[in-house]
Amino acid sequence: MRTPLKCRSLILPVFLLGLSGLLHNPVEAQIYAEVRGGTAVGSHTATAAAMELEPGLSVAGLISLQTSGALGLYAGFVRTQFGCTNGFCTDREITFTGNNARLGLSLTRGGPWMQLGLLYGGTGTDGDNLNSGIGFEAGLGLAFSAGKIRFSPGLIYRRHNASTAIRKDHAVSLSFDLGIGLRLRN
Repeated sequence: MRTPLKCRSLILPVFLLGLSGLLHNPVEAQIYAEVRGGTAVGSHTATAAAMELEPGLSVAGLISLQTSGALGLYAGFVRTQFGCTNGFCTDREITFTGNNARLGLSLTRGGPWMQLGLLYGGTGTDGDNLNSGIGFEAGLGLAFSAGKIRFSPGLIYRRHNASTAIRKDHAVSLSFDLGIGLRLRN
């Protein structure tokens, strides 16, 4: 029996095909390796109605290919943590942790930057048996360069997959972090 093709199973191939159009002049491309670190707050509900103000650690790494004047492509990972004090977390110390692969587009015009991307992974507590799924991220910031080194503080919103075998859910986080990048190719 043949399984019907779902629309969301086409998201990544169509996204990659669109990005391949950006690589029209790879000789002029700049390549950056970047690590990011900072703090995140979040909500374990899909609506983010009760954004928890219990900060956790946010770390990320990425490789960025700046293909043309302003557009670029990035891929990497992100690990986000945030605490929980309300609802079922009352009188309990619970930390939500998300581990995700990330792939997206960046737009850089001088100092300001913006990123839009897809996440693949899961977010939950230590006891959760997570199913991996798709989420997304959107970020804004300002970059400063000093030779081959680039500093890029920013604010990043992420909607993480938080599905388990018994529930289908999402979690959201808001991270403020600093990226330190090294230009590998000019």
